[in-house]
Amino acid sequence: MEFNLLQKLKYASQLTTQEKHIVDYILKDPEVVFHSTAHELGRQTFTSASTIVRLCKKLGTRGYPDFQLKLALDYRQQPSALQSESDLAAERGDVVAAIESVPYLYGQALNDTRSTLNPSALVRIAEWVKSAARIDIYGSDMNYYLAQQACTKWNELGISAIAHNDADRHYLLTLKPGSPTLSFVISHTGENRSMVEVVRMLNDKNMNVVAVTGSNDSTLSRSCTETLLTHGYNEQLRLSKMSSMVSVLYLFDILYMSSITDTL
Repeated sequence: MEFNLLQKLKYASQLTTQEKHIVDYILKDPEVVFHSTAHELGRQTFTSASTIVRLCKKLGTRGYPDFQLKLALDYRQQPSALQSESDLAAERGDVVAAIESVPYLYGQALNDTRSTLNPSALVRIAEWVKSAARIDIYGSDMNYYLAQQACTKWNELGISAIAHNDADRHYLLTLKPGSPTLSFVISHTGENRSMVEVVRMLNDKNMNVVAVTGSNDSTLSRSCTETLLTHGYNEQLRLSKMSSMVSVLYLFDILYMSSITDTL
């Protein structure tokens, strides 16, 4: 799942100077949106109605009326959270502001991931972990370090697990068809070319492969035996990577806890 509109306003990146000005204006007084048309808000921010509508669509809404409705719903649930990052920094300092915002981001990432969990799929994957002779986890860049953390935990239980940061063609080609190796492949977008190539080669070996990705419609998900959905990844949001990391670690820790139970 993606960030709600409140978070998109607070953490949106890749905005033009005019769009940033509009966002700051709204965050200082969110209720102005409820009492203004797009033309009126454009005049108040010294921009235009077309710029307002363009920003609304960039934030994932269908237009200004849809933006008004979704912002009203978010504001009703947590009005105090609409305070901008700049206000928080000015009042309490960046570090102190982070004390409040980081748990909020972690909490939503965990809740959103939990809401998409498929218990039957998790039970099935946990059984695969239990019967696997070895676990391979593939991930590039940041995902490689997440893979290493997951492998370290399993290795401490005596379960052989290895992290890979690319498509090791020599290793993949030497795997025997039907090998009792369970593979996880991490890609938040599900379109990482290297990871898609890994899955293609693993599929040739007739093995169980689990996608760890943010989209059921991605190439990665469609190519794997099972999918574990992570918190929605959005490149437009500065802190999206942080939330996605928490989501991935949560999924692997669920399977790790299952492994602990099996080894007791």
